[in-house]
Amino acid sequence: MEARTEPNIDTRDPLPPGYGPLPPAYKRILAALSRHAGLSREEIAEKAYVAATTLSGGGYLRHMKELGLIYISGWRRNTVGVFAIPQYSVGCCKDYPRPQMTSQTREAPGMLRLLEVIERSGPLDYRQAARLAGLSPNTAKNAGYLKALVAQGKVFVSEWRRSRNGPPRPLYEVGRHKSAPPPDPLNAAEKSSRHRTRKLVLNATESLTEQLRLANRG
Repeated sequence: MEARTEPNIDTRDPLPPGYGPLPPAYKRILAALSRHAGLSREEIAEKAYVAATTLSGGGYLRHMKELGLIYISGWRRNTVGVFAIPQYSVGCCKDYPRPQMTSQTREAPGMLRLLEVIERSGPLDYRQAARLAGLSPNTAKNAGYLKALVAQGKVFVSEWRRSRNGPPRPLYEVGRHKSAPPPDPLNAAEKSSRHRTRKLVLNATESLTEQLRLANRG
């Protein structure tokens, strides 16, 4: 989110009565923000030659906000896509509210990696997409990345695949299409039929294995 720019302020101008003289560090901070609006704490530290820990832990930024010298003019995303980095500008204005994170506004490197592999190799379930994207299955499933991609219209659920055990898994493809609804749960008869089928396959596999063992002995 871009910060709103403010007109340059000459830090040599006298402050209103009651402010007292500004510390040199405050003057350097104001000068830096006058040249470049919307700086983060780390950027202010670099351009004003003040330690980042002093800006926050020392209370410089908080005090300058209380004096009406600076305000929060915007927010940036951190490495996981959350609006958590305030941007500061010169002026006595109301702080810009921190945007609320929703599925529609969420961004994260993991989401981009999942989108790339689904576009290249879809349809994929979450386990397949996670493996190709270099993510853990738990991250792909529980971090909400795929849910956010669906909400943003970047991917959709093209179909559902039933597993041997557990609930059916959605398969994801790239595109702005309506997602397929999840299938109804299996009824008792369908569960019994699937159980008999698995048992028959298992018995057949065991029988074949035994035949091969006997053939090798002979």
